[in-house]
Amino acid sequence: MSEDPGPLPSEEVLLAAARRFYDAIYAHPWLGPFFGGVDQARQEAKLVRFIQMAWDDPTFFTMHGRFLRDEHAHMLITDELFDLRHELFADALRQQGLAAREVEDLLRFNESWRPFVVKASIEECSDEGGRAILAVPRPT
Repeated sequence: MSEDPGPLPSEEVLLAAARRFYDAIYAHPWLGPFFGGVDQARQEAKLVRFIQMAWDDPTFFTMHGRFLRDEHAHMLITDELFDLRHELFADALRQQGLAAREVEDLLRFNESWRPFVVKASIEECSDEGGRAILAVPRPT
């Protein structure tokens, strides 16, 4: 991240925000299908662990960025989808009652993931990890 982030909220607060966030994601007609068959509680814990590990880690853009790229290689995540996810994340953080600075820091951190997961076309997706390429059409 370009600016020094403040301290992370507590794990309890992060988990509660992650629960709100994934409640919205799993219910969303476009984003939800990306998580078909994925246990929501596990996904919530995974997000919180990732944030805690990578928060102020100077190796983020090498080690953690590579992890993000590999984890999402099979998914066609467009800028539009990322923006939608970003909005739902912001809503969850605000609804959880985080301070403005905490929300800004977490949104800046979330935005830093964009170059590792966004793809312009399905041709940029890879099934190398044995996972089928996943492209969810925009609902009409």
